[in-house]
Amino acid sequence: MVSNINITEFIERLNKNTKLGNPKIKGTPFAVISISGETNKPFFGTFDKTKFELTENATLFPTPFTFSGEINPKSDTQTEINYEVKPIGFGYYWLKYMPIIGILVFNLILYTESAPLKVYLIINPIMFSFIVFSRFYMWQKKNKLVNDFKRIFEID
Repeated sequence: MVSNINITEFIERLNKNTKLGNPKIKGTPFAVISISGETNKPFFGTFDKTKFELTENATLFPTPFTFSGEINPKSDTQTEINYEVKPIGFGYYWLKYMPIIGILVFNLILYTESAPLKVYLIINPIMFSFIVFSRFYMWQKKNKLVNDFKRIFEID
């Protein structure tokens, strides 16, 4: 990918739009621990003159993905960016599998308590909708992260 800004401007924008910290913590449910701090910056992560690792700067609804990449000057007015979007292990698996585990545990509790069939018919569709929502949520957060990154750093 190519950015339409030079490498100096790219690093300056990284500095202006990134709160420094470990992006692997920010993309998990433990992001609530860092509830205070700069929330006006769209990215959270680390970077230097040649590499970066970023995620969204969100506290209550974290994004379970990071950008990892390298920055190379292409010309005086362009910068070459090689990046990949990777899931953050714990945060990604938490959002992906926790609703499924929740359904299994909840149904086990209902079964051991001999709950009537009507309870199963009400609760299971609601919990299934949480699974669908969590998958849609992860897809939407990943797309938003990519689009914000491309917009801020003018990437074609």
